[in-house]
Amino acid sequence: MHRALLISEVLSEIFSHVNENRSLQTGKKLLSLEALARTCKAFHEPAMDLLWADLYGIIPLLGCVPRLHQLIYHTGSKLPSLDWSKGVDPLSEHEAHRFLHHAARVRSLHISCSADLHLFAILPIETCMFPKLLSLAFIVRRLQHKYLYIFLSPTLRRCVLSVINPDFKSFATRCVALEHLSLKIPEWERQSADNRTLLSDSVRLCKRLVTLSCLPLDWAAWKHLSDLPSLLKVSVCEPRSASRWSLDRDIVNFAHFLNVTTLSFDVNMAAYAITVMQHSEFPSLREFEVVADVLPCAEAEQLFRALSQCKANQTLEHISIAARFSKVEEPLFDSSAAVTQLLCFTHLRTVQLDLHHCIHIDNDLLLEVVSSWPHIRSLKLVDTKMPPTVTFRGLLAALRLCPHLHTLHILMDAVNIDIDPAAESFQHTTLHNLDLSQSDIEDAETVARIIFSVFPCIDRIPTQRDCWNAPVGFYKKWAEVNKHLGYLKSSAVVGGDITGTVAKS
Repeated sequence: MHRALLISEVLSEIFSHVNENRSLQTGKKLLSLEALARTCKAFHEPAMDLLWADLYGIIPLLGCVPRLHQLIYHTGSKLPSLDWSKGVDPLSEHEAHRFLHHAARVRSLHISCSADLHLFAILPIETCMFPKLLSLAFIVRRLQHKYLYIFLSPTLRRCVLSVINPDFKSFATRCVALEHLSLKIPEWERQSADNRTLLSDSVRLCKRLVTLSCLPLDWAAWKHLSDLPSLLKVSVCEPRSASRWSLDRDIVNFAHFLNVTTLSFDVNMAAYAITVMQHSEFPSLREFEVVADVLPCAEAEQLFRALSQCKANQTLEHISIAARFSKVEEPLFDSSAAVTQLLCFTHLRTVQLDLHHCIHIDNDLLLEVVSSWPHIRSLKLVDTKMPPTVTFRGLLAALRLCPHLHTLHILMDAVNIDIDPAAESFQHTTLHNLDLSQSDIEDAETVARIIFSVFPCIDRIPTQRDCWNAPVGFYKKWAEVNKHLGYLKSSAVVGGDITGTVAKS
């Protein structure tokens, strides 16, 4: 054997290519690593490190304990029964050492089944079973979350949890190297005010966070996050069953998030997100998203105005703001005011606005919008509660200013056709996705000819089968458009003209 293969670092590098080979299925990778581990003593340790590096569940490790191996694999099957550990005594101290022999190799661990965790019941709370663990996903029931301490490691960098429990603060202190924290709380899990306070206090103990996804925090936690130079991404998700969380009473100072590039909110009401934006600056922000159950027009304008004042004018590239449900109301003021708050972001590449009673786009406003966003590549402006007034003439005038636009979803007046498809010479050759399916039409053939003439890369318009938000009554009309569009495409190919111009008969 070549002397280079006696160097563990060289072997680890070679074996890692086996583990990272995407052409091999997971089972074949494991078999390859098992074979390498049995080849010779020099290969054994590096191959075993990779073999045990990533685990989904702890049953493979428990199978290393002779007493448990017989229970897990007594049928000869590689898949044990779901209740195999029912009534089984916990690990003894000696068995825990046997378990630890391979647990020390684990770098990434996903726990989603809590049925076996009682086997660790007698282990002391200071026990660290996975001393080199880098990534942990602990998605178990609340009652089993008491065993979290076993999986905590001072080397842990990434963690996903499903419950906030009383030991949450100790989690933050034991995992001092933590960089990525995500809380995936079930929708049905109600959170008390104490849990939210505990979460906020625990987040304040994390000093190296790069990404954070969690429930709404108090302002002290937001202020702490603003002081972390490592922080790049923050995502706030509020369970549907949660009560409204107000920040107003907590705010005493302003927060400057110098390096945060991505910020998102998924909330019941937008008031929380508005308050955060009104009292913060994000000079490096590139992506901003808000999804609210209900977003009235007045709150939408407040949100857009707060976003326009957060110092991200030169960096913001992606905006996505949507409301899940429509609140029955009539606009009380100029509904175009909300959109105009976003015109200061001149580097936008993606804009997705899906709202109710908030945005009334006409030809003039659409032209003003795209004039302010010369780099736009994907644009969605949808408000099904406002009457569409953009016409084909206004749409084409706007598209002349969007040479990079790839995807467009808009509501328009496709009934009153104000251009002649045979006389129109303009073509937009970069648009590949056009969604007009929530717009009403009458003359399907003429609309198809316009699309065929102007958009050579568009083969069809999404219909109700593709977009379940589209009103049912529109499906047949746009299906007819697609039928005519198909005929035109076929005729153009037969006639040798595939550029998008209708061949003359």
